[in-house]
Amino acid sequence: MAYLALYRRYRPRDFDSVVGQEYVTRILKNQILSGRVGHAYLFSGIRGTGKTSIAKIFARAINCEHNEDGNPCNVCDTCLNIEKPGVMDIIEIDGASNRGVDEIREIREKVKYPPTMGKYKVYIIDEVHMLTKEAFNALLKTLEEPPEHIVFILATTEPNKLPMTILSRCQRFDIKPISKELIAGQIAHILEDIGVSMDREAIDFIAYRGDSSMRDALSLLDQVIDIREADKTITYEDVLAFMGMVDEDQIAGLVQEMLAGDKGGVLLKFKAMREAGRDSGLVFDQLIDYLRKVLIVKTTGTASQEILGITESACQSLAAVGQDVPDQRFYSMIDFLIEEKNKLRYSGLAAVIVEMALLKLCDPDSLVKTVAQEQPERSAGQQGRQAGAVQGMPPRPAQAAPQHADNAVKSRAQEMQAAARAAVREPAAVPAAKEQAAPPVSGVDMAAEQAPSPSAAVKTAEGSVNTDNLYTGLVRSCQKQKQMLVRPLMCCKLAHKGDKKLVLRFTADKDGQAAMGMLKLPVMFEFVKKTLCELGGDQYVLELELVEKNYDEMSILEKTKSIINNDSVEVVEVKG
Repeated sequence: MAYLALYRRYRPRDFDSVVGQEYVTRILKNQILSGRVGHAYLFSGIRGTGKTSIAKIFARAINCEHNEDGNPCNVCDTCLNIEKPGVMDIIEIDGASNRGVDEIREIREKVKYPPTMGKYKVYIIDEVHMLTKEAFNALLKTLEEPPEHIVFILATTEPNKLPMTILSRCQRFDIKPISKELIAGQIAHILEDIGVSMDREAIDFIAYRGDSSMRDALSLLDQVIDIREADKTITYEDVLAFMGMVDEDQIAGLVQEMLAGDKGGVLLKFKAMREAGRDSGLVFDQLIDYLRKVLIVKTTGTASQEILGITESACQSLAAVGQDVPDQRFYSMIDFLIEEKNKLRYSGLAAVIVEMALLKLCDPDSLVKTVAQEQPERSAGQQGRQAGAVQGMPPRPAQAAPQHADNAVKSRAQEMQAAARAAVREPAAVPAAKEQAAPPVSGVDMAAEQAPSPSAAVKTAEGSVNTDNLYTGLVRSCQKQKQMLVRPLMCCKLAHKGDKKLVLRFTADKDGQAAMGMLKLPVMFEFVKKTLCELGGDQYVLELELVEKNYDEMSILEKTKSIINNDSVEVVEVKG
């Protein structure tokens, strides 16, 4: 007999053997016992969690001759023969390769024929989300009112792609991801059954790499069990070497060298990993995962033990790594590694990409793109969205304009625009919720130009402060001295709030809140305040605020004014 893969050999044969889906199996068993079998079911969940296995068990159970507790007996003629070739009472269809309307029409023609052995004929359509729109439409009527002897079971990993008309006709069961502990327990049971010895750390690692999928974990185990030599125990180090991965202690050492800025030490450690045959892409994965753990421990404290499923000593070790490092640096490192990992798909220079990424990670300032590099990458629409988020202006005025806007409102707005352009306005005179966004600084060589002097650029003829130029000078100063502040500053607008009082207003979205959190750090805040005072030639009080107002909250009058008048002026409501 041909060798059966472990995930097929140990596929559950009854509901009680299904791992990690107690609620689903209990409901299905009770439906069978009470005779309340539905005509259409939908099983959704990630790959390898038991969708198809549960469907097959259910199909046998509703046809079983000696069903007493809701489980199939697996000994009667029906249970033994119903899945054999030639018996068409359980029909399994791959939705990915039979996705057209013709295949569904064929099903519609065959459902009228009764089952040959049991009480029900069961159609199991796997990956049903792959069906075409026309195929779904052809299935609707049959799915809603099938013959009494027909049961449909649909399985999918992406239920969001199914039409609501299909979802509403099915009993939906969400198959949960399986916990690492349950997968590890099943692996230990299988190893005992086949007589293979493996240490607990290796079992836990295979369960973790299964990523909540029992099938993925057992497929990996199928390869790993052949590492063993004679009757020796398979160790954690054996599994790591087979997979081309690095021990977590080595990853921890690599991260500590990065945080210390030791570029030579980092590259030497990476060289040793490569010489040991470790995969560069997997090193990226392990770095991201380790930094995630450090950040979770740092931000959640004792709750991290339950979140990560780690011991107290492991939690303390992770906490020590991130003790004196700002949270923002870990966020930046993780984001940067994810971006760099995408480059590995399109390049054969994996080692070079990893080396350059590791060098940049040693220097926190290098993680932030310069403004001169970043601006050309932004489209005009992106700049508009940033400005609109701060001002409450629509991102794309031409498309967002209300076609039915009142002519009187437009006329009044145009008059206001002409009057505003004729006068010399200061940002301090503009209401806080509608201030003009900071002008883009694209095309400026930030490293070459000097920050504007207070008398020449920041001070106006009347002696007041031009906040636009003051903001530009602040960005230039950060470009030279604190590059990590450049990106957060792109999410805010500098404005007057009163006599010798300035305010940095941030967008209320995720990026704006993260940027504001960065500038709240005492060292960063004092640097920004000191720079503004030096540029403005005066002592200022600096505040940080979030702007909550957005386009959806604006009145039609405000929207129309923002569309017609590109400058920020006070909005006057026209009544009549």
